[in-house]
Amino acid sequence: MKITDAGKTYLSDLLTEHNAEGIRVIFAGAGCCSPKLGLSLDDPHDDDIVEIINDIKVAIENRVVRHTQAVTLDYQSTEAGAGLVLIGQSNC
Repeated sequence: MKITDAGKTYLSDLLTEHNAEGIRVIFAGAGCCSPKLGLSLDDPHDDDIVEIINDIKVAIENRVVRHTQAVTLDYQSTEAGAGLVLIGQSNC
């Protein structure tokens, strides 16, 4: 998993605002080709893989680790809105 500089800036502000230490990547349901990934401001669970990515503490639920290897977390602003997006997640 990678986090862009724009994603890092947004996450740093979010973590400060919520007095959180990091983010957690979780299983958020089954997709047609791979699991859907979700993000939360949650403490790591015992079986999570914890990494520091672009100075952000990231806990990744063990069962989705292999599905995050090619994913980039970015902050994007469009006419439809602004927020975090996961780029590279399989959409089949």
